[in-house]
Amino acid sequence: MYCRVIACDFDGTGATDGRLAPELLAALEAARMQGVARILVTGRVLEEIESACEQTLPFDAVVAENGAIVWLCRQQRTIQLGEPPPDRFLGQLRARGVPFHTGTVIVGTWEHHTTQLLDLIRRFGLDGQLIFNRGALMLLPSGVNKAVGVRRALEELARSEHNLIAFGDAENDIPLLLAAELGVAARGAVASVTAMADDHLSQPGGAGVAFYIRRLLSNGCTAPTPRRHRIAIGNTPDGDPVLFPASGVNMVISGDPRSGKSWLAGLLAERLIERDYRLCVIDPEGDYLALGQLGKVLTLGRELPLPAAAAIPKVLAHQRLSVVVNLSALPLREQQKYVEELLGALAAARETTGVPHWVLIDEAHYFFADGGCSRQLSSRTGNFILATYRPSQLSDEVYAGVGAHAVTGSKIEDERYFLTKVLQACAPREIDARAALAAVTPGRVGLLLQDADGPRWQVFQPADRVTVHAHHGRKYADTRLPDEKAFRFLYNDEPLVAHNMLEFYKAIQKASPASLRHHLLAGDFSRWIAGVLGDEQLAHGLRKLERMAPAGAIPDREEILAHIDDYYLIGEEQEPG
Repeated sequence: MYCRVIACDFDGTGATDGRLAPELLAALEAARMQGVARILVTGRVLEEIESACEQTLPFDAVVAENGAIVWLCRQQRTIQLGEPPPDRFLGQLRARGVPFHTGTVIVGTWEHHTTQLLDLIRRFGLDGQLIFNRGALMLLPSGVNKAVGVRRALEELARSEHNLIAFGDAENDIPLLLAAELGVAARGAVASVTAMADDHLSQPGGAGVAFYIRRLLSNGCTAPTPRRHRIAIGNTPDGDPVLFPASGVNMVISGDPRSGKSWLAGLLAERLIERDYRLCVIDPEGDYLALGQLGKVLTLGRELPLPAAAAIPKVLAHQRLSVVVNLSALPLREQQKYVEELLGALAAARETTGVPHWVLIDEAHYFFADGGCSRQLSSRTGNFILATYRPSQLSDEVYAGVGAHAVTGSKIEDERYFLTKVLQACAPREIDARAALAAVTPGRVGLLLQDADGPRWQVFQPADRVTVHAHHGRKYADTRLPDEKAFRFLYNDEPLVAHNMLEFYKAIQKASPASLRHHLLAGDFSRWIAGVLGDEQLAHGLRKLERMAPAGAIPDREEILAHIDDYYLIGEEQEPG
């Protein structure tokens, strides 16, 4: 995970005898210098904290009264979450001799008065809850706790709980530690906190928190993602769930057109969005528009016009939305320029806020064949998903930062050779690379994942998706072109003429290898498709095949057909036989 926010409990964690440790103040200042927001979280009332910290709070926000009060330090603004109990309720406490103190919302006493408070809550019909903090007892409105208060502070600070590390020691800190991406128990924490925390301080008090923060900063504000943050993406043939880390890894998904790679990428996007991670999906061909069916997902470039690239990070940060950026209306060169600008803007935003948490890029070979965009993957924020049918064309810089490979199957010989080399280099030693790829039959995925336990290879059936996968919203063109615009295949035993894309597809199935090779060498296929049909996207894909032909490669008929079918859906609409 990439930390952009620290939230620290006061008593028992950051403070000793009601004062923050000097070394903690220094560590918090160092965190501020690296752009990390700081939140103090406490059950105390705000006035006590201001007095204890001598009016010099080293925080961006204070969440007081166990989440009921949020104080935004720079703005000098207070947000109140919930209402206090009525005065007559407090009068009854006094009449019963129950000692208590109040804040703006909170009522505090000691846990041995629990029975009396419960009796009065029932009598007055209060919508309240009792929260324990070691020997103390707090009455708050239902649903208000430290996690709720911190989430509100994060909204105001334009940060996310998925970039939050939280420190606590008592029962009332548990909701906060669970809400954070990484929850850390203080030295001497109560047993329930120690048991559920993701990590533990090695030193007591504020000195322990300071040491942890210093170590975090020395690691570039990154920390291992806890195992509880994993998403289920399918099951092995034995029925075991396949889990993928929700943070801390870059991934390449590769496979032939229509082999399921976009399905898998969309599945990952769905599962991450369900867990409130914010995504930016860069969609060159309109494959991911269906994600707009989910809540908190905005699609741009279709009904809503495509904004300037610099505007998209602001939508992700301030609107708390995931975004699908549909580029299908742009020519390829404009797409490449837009994506380069967008990745630069996203990189700057992610360094500051951590948002978006993930960037998913389809047809990644359009953008990551050289070092321009590829350098983004080496940044400390990580969390890229690159989907491509041509993994061999991604730059070496991409693979230097990749920790996961998903393979949905490939019939392209060059790509199978490349994937075999990847498995031989990165998979567990006992894995036979060729046999492993052979096990990736239609409908299955092979996943090579590098984690703390070393490399792991699994073949699995992907889970069902929530949204319908709309693969390129085009139908094939069957309108007949005039003879002068038809494509004529040369060097063939029989005359083949294509007046539309359907006829072109069928002609490719029949053309001789010599004819295919001639037209690939001459660049005829891409020239006709771009110049006559006006389809620059398909033409771009075929140009790559044409560039390979002079190197002596044998024309791959199935690869040409797969490219066409990926855009025009011809294969599935032809009659069998």
